[in-house]
Amino acid sequence: MMSETAKDRDGLRNEQIIAPTSPRLEQLQTHDTLSGYDSKSTNYDSIQPAGHYSPIDGTSKVPENNPEFLETVAGVAGNVLEWYDFAVFGFFGDIIGQVFFPPQAGHSQTVESFAVFGLAFVMRPVGGVLMGYIGDVYGSKKALVLSIFLMAFPTFALGCLPSYERVGPIAIVLLLLIRLLQGLSVGGQLMSSLVFTLEGRDPAAWGYFASFTMVACNIGNLSGNLVAFAIRNSLNDEQLLAYGWRIPFLCGIIVSLPGFYLHGLESKNHSGEPASDGFTSPGSSVSHDGAINSSQTASAHENIEAFHDEGEDGAPKQPNPLQIAFSKENRLTLISACLVPILWSGSGYLTFVWLAVFMKTLSPNPIEMAFGINAFSLLFSICFFFPVAGHISDRFGRIRVMTIGGVSSGLLSPLLVWVIGQGNAFAALSAQLLMGVTLSLFGSPMLAWLVESFDPEARLTSVAIGYNLAQAIAGGTAPALATLLVDKVGVYSPGWMVTLLAVISLIGLRCVAPSGKAAGPIVAPNRFSRVPTGGTVVVELVEDSENAIT
Repeated sequence: MMSETAKDRDGLRNEQIIAPTSPRLEQLQTHDTLSGYDSKSTNYDSIQPAGHYSPIDGTSKVPENNPEFLETVAGVAGNVLEWYDFAVFGFFGDIIGQVFFPPQAGHSQTVESFAVFGLAFVMRPVGGVLMGYIGDVYGSKKALVLSIFLMAFPTFALGCLPSYERVGPIAIVLLLLIRLLQGLSVGGQLMSSLVFTLEGRDPAAWGYFASFTMVACNIGNLSGNLVAFAIRNSLNDEQLLAYGWRIPFLCGIIVSLPGFYLHGLESKNHSGEPASDGFTSPGSSVSHDGAINSSQTASAHENIEAFHDEGEDGAPKQPNPLQIAFSKENRLTLISACLVPILWSGSGYLTFVWLAVFMKTLSPNPIEMAFGINAFSLLFSICFFFPVAGHISDRFGRIRVMTIGGVSSGLLSPLLVWVIGQGNAFAALSAQLLMGVTLSLFGSPMLAWLVESFDPEARLTSVAIGYNLAQAIAGGTAPALATLLVDKVGVYSPGWMVTLLAVISLIGLRCVAPSGKAAGPIVAPNRFSRVPTGGTVVVELVEDSENAIT
């Protein structure tokens, strides 16, 4: 499986691992027939990827006018604006309930509004499969652009919808259709952005870099929160119902601008060519705590090779990502990818979308500055702390950090929801901040954990299916169910929902997930090299008695 090179460096033996999948790992080379690239003539030591992360000084070196950097900035901007569009519905959930549903007793209008909010999550697995397939076959940039457009135009249309008072049940039908389109968009957007980001970065820092994709999402959520805070405190109830709720949706068309920019760019396919786009190799397998499992490498290659069909000219066809994702070998990992995000999906929307409405209108002790408290908590416990949690997982292991976050979240949430419901603004802020920190310790490492769990040939498809099923099961139902629990069980009962979600996720993490299964190689930062598209990918492992990777 490995062959010795002709020379030793400083008395250390270097070994080469050929990365592309093949029946015989020793000799396979992939050739770029379009560019005529000759891998034998390449000096690998001279290769430096544009905009690469430097593990020595921890900086990201980005040349001026680097199109890849500008493309990434546009992708992040699209991510931020798209999640603004998606989340702003939740922050106006109580108002939308009054506009689009007939008058009812109790909080039934709000429950129905959050039910429509959750309906979008039903479409997220469909969007995940669709965008994941497009990303794996045609490139994650194409999937990202499509998802941006699918969010921008329906959001603008939502701001133009007639009310129930004007057209009756037709208003509800139109609202449902638009929300379904939004769910289709978000289902593919986040995971496309996540894989797009990580496959060009040092795997030893995947926890840190993955955190920024979710930070971008939550900056979008924060933007929606701030807009809701400003509008709710500037207009009275009559003005909110008449036209104020429409303003944030009409502004949502801005999200299309990054999409137009990305659509006009010609760049390399980050996801469609995983072996050469990033630092990963399709057959490599390592643990989530950084240990290389070389015994799994050959079997991983053989499993993936089974899905390669030969074309008419004898060249291997692109493997079918859906077939690989649902294969027997991938099944247990896919199930764990559905269970583990349950806590993040459900508790995330409870903590930073539903709690704002709870503090404002559902609690027996309303807090006037509820949306301001929610925005402050979201900013510091998620947007600021997420990269810290991701970096901690790079140092101490994903599973260890996720377990600490999951257990803490499950144990503390019932008490913290009770504290929030007492009506004291400072106590509510402190409790929500603590809920956010424990959630970050689980959610931030989870992103890298998901990507590391799958081989690149079906990585985006598999991650998108697992994550979006979790969102459909927990994220979509959580706000409506929590509101229903307030009416039927008790004001503070939603805190126990978080405990249940934590138990499910921890079972998926500790009991269901295959031990040591990961596709992204977590190696010492200076132990790998990256080569241009079309050549043989070579990962050099330096064997040394003092610094061996174990």
